[in-house]
Amino acid sequence: MINTVQKLLDGLNRLIEALFDRNKEKDFPWLPWVWLAGLFAMGVFLWGKFLNWGNIPFDWLDWAEINAPRTAFLKDAITKGVLPLHMPDSSALRGITDRFLCMVDPILSPQVVLLRFMEVGQFFLVHTLLLYTLGAAGLLWFRRKFNLSLVAFTALFLLFNFNGHLLAHYSVGHVTWGGSLLFPWFLVLIFQLLEGDESWAWVAKTSLLLFFIWLQGSFHQYVWGLMFLALIGLTGWREFRQALKTGVCTVLLSMVRILPPAMFASQFDDEFLGGYPTLMDILKSMVTIVYPADAIDIRTMINPFAWWEFDLYLGLVGAFFFLYFGVYRWIKRGAADRGYPALLLPSMVMLVWSVGRIYRVVRLIPIPLLSGERASIRMVLLPFLVLLILGAGEFQHWLDQRKQPLIVRLSELGLLLIMGHDLWQHLKVWQVTNAVSAFPLAKVDLSIKVVANHPDAPYTTALAVGAGITLLTLVFLVVQWVRSSRKTA
Repeated sequence: MINTVQKLLDGLNRLIEALFDRNKEKDFPWLPWVWLAGLFAMGVFLWGKFLNWGNIPFDWLDWAEINAPRTAFLKDAITKGVLPLHMPDSSALRGITDRFLCMVDPILSPQVVLLRFMEVGQFFLVHTLLLYTLGAAGLLWFRRKFNLSLVAFTALFLLFNFNGHLLAHYSVGHVTWGGSLLFPWFLVLIFQLLEGDESWAWVAKTSLLLFFIWLQGSFHQYVWGLMFLALIGLTGWREFRQALKTGVCTVLLSMVRILPPAMFASQFDDEFLGGYPTLMDILKSMVTIVYPADAIDIRTMINPFAWWEFDLYLGLVGAFFFLYFGVYRWIKRGAADRGYPALLLPSMVMLVWSVGRIYRVVRLIPIPLLSGERASIRMVLLPFLVLLILGAGEFQHWLDQRKQPLIVRLSELGLLLIMGHDLWQHLKVWQVTNAVSAFPLAKVDLSIKVVANHPDAPYTTALAVGAGITLLTLVFLVVQWVRSSRKTA
């Protein structure tokens, strides 16, 4: 009996150790498959619950004003097999124009063809789950890169996919934030650049990815990616050349989306709104749950934003993980010792830009894409995600340096559980069916958002010229990618 109990305890200890050490996973070949499949399925469930399985109430905030009407219009165009050129009025287009493609942030990615077969709410759910799946695959690249154990990867996975910034924005109708879920692949490419990739294949992949992010309606994320790339270019001559080539190619590839909005550049609201009032507000936003009913009341004389712009919720355990491993330990050891000091400059600069009115100076540079960022508070997301990924690597290094008894490992699993619980509490508070009750209703009739195309030569000319430049750039990039691949084969 004693021997049986001892064997069970030994087996349990080995199993627990396999959760913290990837090299010991080979003792349980089934474990990573079951754990990762379960983690992915849990993420699908959480996104499904958050978006009420596609049965989203659309009569509030940006669901009503922007994204539901625009997507209903797009559905009508796809169903009829016509181009989505003109809406019946300008109510869903900032009151500026009826020209649909003159807005920078409609969803125009290939998956919009699904609108032919599903309702708008169902599409938003499937669209999000597709991007979530692509992002999860990108995170797996970092599991291999940093040899992350299942525990370290789970912490990264949960904090990346269910942090407060992403959920709060999604909750109020910013479904165009879905492009943020593709940032793991952007950061994969950044790591490859820092490891010496100078190929045209890298330029092509990065340009195509950033353009694909914009097609999700994620104009802001596209701009942040270009900013991050430009800042990386300041860290070395090799990086500068790649950043310059990629920036030029990305902009040329995006001309089909740039030229039509450029027609109305002077009519868009250009008032600068600023960033977090203080650095302390960033720290508070990581550990504070503000209920939707109180989201607007936090506005003050130095803060024009509602809470969904502030929200970076990670919970207390998640915030400690981020600050200790992603900031303190990486800056102390990782930046110099692990070969990625170039990430410090862009991460810190974009973090500084997201505070106060510092970014206002950058907006003086006569580049339209830079002046398009009115709320610099939002750009904190990209350096935040960079440091999360680096923090996961540092956490794994910390785990590898310590052989800990079973009771300590169980305690660490308990902390992971608490982190997941806290993220779950925040998700419940901001899930669409709960948050809607906190805001005034704005009735929206999606059935009247139908195609109303009419002759419009300046608009169609801009589209045609932009599409031509995009197509030529695409051909150029594909040719360069093939040639580059042949050279390295």
